[in-house]
Amino acid sequence: MARASSLRRGRVRAGVLGPRRLALYRDAHGQAHAIDARCPHLGADLSQGRVTPEGLRCAFHGWTFGADGACRAAPGHRDPPGRCARVYPLEERWNLLWLFNGPRPLFALPTPDPGRRWRTLMLPAQRVACHPHLVLANGLDLAHYETLHGMTFDAPPTLDVARAGEVSVELCGRPRSRLWQRLSGTSATPIVARFTTIGGSLAWSTVNAPTRFHVLFTGRPDATGGCVTRTLFFFPTPPGPAWLRGLGLMATLLRHDRRVLDGLEFRPAFAETDAPLRAFATAVDALGAW
Repeated sequence: MARASSLRRGRVRAGVLGPRRLALYRDAHGQAHAIDARCPHLGADLSQGRVTPEGLRCAFHGWTFGADGACRAAPGHRDPPGRCARVYPLEERWNLLWLFNGPRPLFALPTPDPGRRWRTLMLPAQRVACHPHLVLANGLDLAHYETLHGMTFDAPPTLDVARAGEVSVELCGRPRSRLWQRLSGTSATPIVARFTTIGGSLAWSTVNAPTRFHVLFTGRPDATGGCVTRTLFFFPTPPGPAWLRGLGLMATLLRHDRRVLDGLEFRPAFAETDAPLRAFATAVDALGAW
């Protein structure tokens, strides 16, 4: 994931996805593309290349790779060599470039309720020193809401695994602290929310009360095994008190997570109370590797 506005037409920039180096480029028609940065010829960095009408031309030997990753031309060769670079499905939304780490997307990006106007608020990217799966699945860890966040459930949380690749929990509760109740607007109305992990890199939360808004959590691996995460809020327009209540609510839930996740060394010793986490691990394993 990268800023779409940072990739101008006819330009190339480097990107990373875990240990892999990528080349991101935008063609003459304005379409953005993502390709493995290591040239299938001798491994030169394609992010140092240039955009041509045929695709991305390597700076080292001039081999050119099209949008499908296939070699289109190579100096000194009558026919293009049968080499192909890995390409990644890419979508632009909310001024971000979204890559799917596979040959084809297995799920769509979530969207706010249609028919309403929403304003997007994007927080700066953060690095957390644990695997992205642990960061994204944190909302499924039901026990930690009471112990770490000081919440009390008004009703038992429920688990939903009806859709392939998705794990959801329904929550209803409020913080025990009177101060955090006032800050989050939950003094009279409990938090009513649904948290859903989508694949292994996205989580979508819909908060229905005390005010309705959505949050998209993202996580991608960095080269050291940690996670680069970014959070997007979707608030109804126009701006108003609901925005402040929503931010106060998320601050209530997230204020202690970072400290614990930064020091977490995962052990897959699930207990009976960890059914949502076990379901998430099963869903991620079912995605396979590419």
